[in-house]
Amino acid sequence: MMAVVRVPVAPVYRDARMASERVDEVLHGWQVEILSRHMEFCHISTDYGYQGFVLAADLELTPLPSPWTTRCISHNFADVTATPHVRGDVITSLPFGAFVDLRGGAQEYAPVGLAGGKAGYIRENFLKTRLPPADNEDELRQNLLNAAKMYLNTQYRWGGKTHLGIDCSGLTFMAYRLNGITIWRDAHHKEGFPLRKIPPAVAKTGDLLYFPGHVAMIAEDGRIIHSSHGNGVAKIEKLAKYQPEPLYACTVF
Repeated sequence: MMAVVRVPVAPVYRDARMASERVDEVLHGWQVEILSRHMEFCHISTDYGYQGFVLAADLELTPLPSPWTTRCISHNFADVTATPHVRGDVITSLPFGAFVDLRGGAQEYAPVGLAGGKAGYIRENFLKTRLPPADNEDELRQNLLNAAKMYLNTQYRWGGKTHLGIDCSGLTFMAYRLNGITIWRDAHHKEGFPLRKIPPAVAKTGDLLYFPGHVAMIAEDGRIIHSSHGNGVAKIEKLAKYQPEPLYACTVF
C-alpha cells in the first residue's frame, strides 16, 4: 500500500514509539510504501530503501500514479497561503525538497494542491520542476556542491534533512536528491546505488568522502562541506583539519 507524506516534515523512528531514535525524515509530498500497521504507527519503506516507523496521522493513502512529483520547493522554506497575496493567511510552511501539485500556470503566486486535500498558493519562484541530472560532468559537480551549500550554517540534527536541522548523510543525500540522483541515506557505501568506490586521492568536487561514522562532500581547494555534531552546523573547512583520515571515497562519474 502506498502513501504520501501530508505534513511538512515527518520523523522516521527506529521503533514504533515516540521515544525511539529518529533515524530519518520524509518530507511533504514524498511517497512511501506502508509495510504494516502498528497501533498509531506505520512501518514504511522509502523509495531509497530506508525503513522505519512514521505516525499514521502524518500519511495520506494515495493511488498510483500520484501527482506529488510535479514541483519541488526550491527555497529554505515556502509559505503556502490561503490567497495569492503576501498578506494571505499561512496554511503551512514546506521545506526545501518537499513536493506539491502545481495546479495553474506561471504567475507570482502559483496555485498548488497539498497532500490531504488542501490547496493554496506558493510564490512561483520558490518552485522548480524536477529535472534529470545535468549531462555535463563539470556542471553536475558544481550543481551538487551548490545544493550542499544551500544548507550552510544549518544546525546539526541527528536524522535531519531540512533547514531546521540536518546530519552528515542527510546533507549529502539531499544535495544529490535535488540533482535527480538517489543515493543511500547513511554514512557508508551501499551496493545497488549509483555511487561507486574510488581512492580518496582522486576524489573531485561533488564526490563523497567516507570516514568512520561520517560522510562529507568534496568542495574546492582542498576543502569539504559537511554537517557534524562537533561543529554544530553545516560548514566548509579544510580537509587537512578534519580527523580521522577518510576510509574511502565515492563518485557517480
